[in-house]
Amino acid sequence: MIHNTRISKRVKEKHKKAIRNVIKGLSRKVEVYKQPRKLECPNCYYDKFTESSTGKSKWTAVEALTKQAEYEAGGGESLRYKWFKHGRCPVCRGQGFLTVKRKVWADCIVTWDPQAGRNSVTYTPAGTEGSTIVQLKTDPKNYDLFKNSDRIVVDGVECKLSKPPILRGLGTQSVLIITAFTTEKPSIDSGEIIKDYI
Repeated sequence: MIHNTRISKRVKEKHKKAIRNVIKGLSRKVEVYKQPRKLECPNCYYDKFTESSTGKSKWTAVEALTKQAEYEAGGGESLRYKWFKHGRCPVCRGQGFLTVKRKVWADCIVTWDPQAGRNSVTYTPAGTEGSTIVQLKTDPKNYDLFKNSDRIVVDGVECKLSKPPILRGLGTQSVLIITAFTTEKPSIDSGEIIKDYI
């Protein structure tokens, strides 16, 4: 049996490590917001049938004050316990649950407007125009993170996935490709010109 020993295992590992360092050096941090977690309101009763608050407090006025003081002593800053007679709960505002936003950072190689082959803002006689499509390349371990994400913030611009993430490559050389589009609209006072050519 003949073994191919032209490239040793040590050299292959060195090459992989160097490539990983290059990718890490070129990548930028991207904010990925996971689906928000819903927690039942600690202040009022939740009605599962209507999926909202029942409008009745779980605590008496004294119990609510005591619980809020304990919560703040433990490091809590927001309002969690407040007595109300009936009506809309002041903590969850009648929803019956609290939403907790979950943010994670991921290293990605960012390419704005990948079809045009440019990665910057375009200057035209009508003004500047930015790209509305972004392509991200990252480690395949982030597949579930991006697939189940609520939104993504790339270079300070809020984006949404345009299609599910795609794995490209073979074996250990695979890369995860994410395509997203911007969801932000220019504000009225920003000075941006909205072009509407027909």
